[in-house]
Amino acid sequence: LFAFAVNNTATTELRFFAGIVWQAPLIALLLLFFLGGVVFGFIALVPSWVRQRVEIRRLRRGGPVKAMDSGKRGVQTPASPDTIQSIARGARTTR
Repeated sequence: LFAFAVNNTATTELRFFAGIVWQAPLIALLLLFFLGGVVFGFIALVPSWVRQRVEIRRLRRGGPVKAMDSGKRGVQTPASPDTIQSIARGARTTR
């Protein structure tokens, strides 16, 4: 990565709308857009992550479980410890 950065130090123009031009080294622009992608990806994952955490917390307290694959929509049954553990394991592996 260091060699890539050293070989791409030439100044590059980035042209925005309305005639705005920004001049910076190519590696700086690449790094900026890479970090922007990381931030965007993290922000996109936050709602899913929060939902999983709330669901795990609710299941650990013994809250009702939604009917997943059964034809009985809206039927709620108590969560078993095995169900809680399997959901928690799935949440840990999908980080």
